[in-house]
Amino acid sequence: MSAQDTLLAALRETARAARIDLVGVAPASRFQAVHPRRRPEAHLPGAQTVVVIAMRYPKALWELAGRTPAESYMSMSMADSMGMRTMVLLAALDLSRVIEDHGFDAIPMPIDSYRVHPYKDIPDSWHTPFDNDVAAAAAGLGELGLHGKLITPQFGTRQQYTSIVTNAPLPADAMYTGDPLCDGCGACVKACLMHAFSPDAVTDVPVGDRVFRVAKRDWWRCMWSQRFHLNAEMGPKLHGMNVTVDPPDGKITDDDVKNALRIKGEKGGMQTWYTYAMRECERACIPPHMRTQG
Repeated sequence: MSAQDTLLAALRETARAARIDLVGVAPASRFQAVHPRRRPEAHLPGAQTVVVIAMRYPKALWELAGRTPAESYMSMSMADSMGMRTMVLLAALDLSRVIEDHGFDAIPMPIDSYRVHPYKDIPDSWHTPFDNDVAAAAAGLGELGLHGKLITPQFGTRQQYTSIVTNAPLPADAMYTGDPLCDGCGACVKACLMHAFSPDAVTDVPVGDRVFRVAKRDWWRCMWSQRFHLNAEMGPKLHGMNVTVDPPDGKITDDDVKNALRIKGEKGGMQTWYTYAMRECERACIPPHMRTQG
């Protein structure tokens, strides 16, 4: 067994011990369509490989959150804020140390950490320093859906995931080439009460030798609910927070958000601190081969 195969086997064993469900490996060359500041080598000079790990959410937790007589999102909120992200990030740190033990460098990437505004030559608002969705597709875990998030053949959108950038020359996995996981049904678009998606404005997202069709998303409108919990119907009302502040038409600004948060705090009181907004666009996404499954 070569040194690279030995390291890869050690990584898979470490991931298995951490209850990671999926592991994929992508060469840095599959990220050439990504903005230079968000490529693997922008994080680690000399980067050759990206390792992507994913952990599935319990099926009932994901599908039933807020839909049972308990009318609660709190288990899902706990899993997201204190469970899944933490477990995946800890596993990424473990894998990074294993890589280091074998004489290479590695840096685990963050989950859902954003620059709110355009940064230098990056024109996008609400951009992450590294695109874990692109990385997961590049590593062969699945495809990008119309919503721009990862869909895997095993779990659909029901997983949390992150990446490890390394200069270790690991053997790459092939990109996914199975049956389509997104048929453009638009369920994700319909599920978003914030109307954050523009289904008629679909862009091509190149990843390696594949191209995925992704709907334009107004991230300010998305985060109005997802990050700031300003729409009670997207989850907060089941925590007892019944205040909805509608976003303005057109472009949303910092001042719009600050004013809306002030109104929410004045009307909602302490309960505004303890709420959760479900990612309904992802939950509504059911790949074609899973639509007949129980």
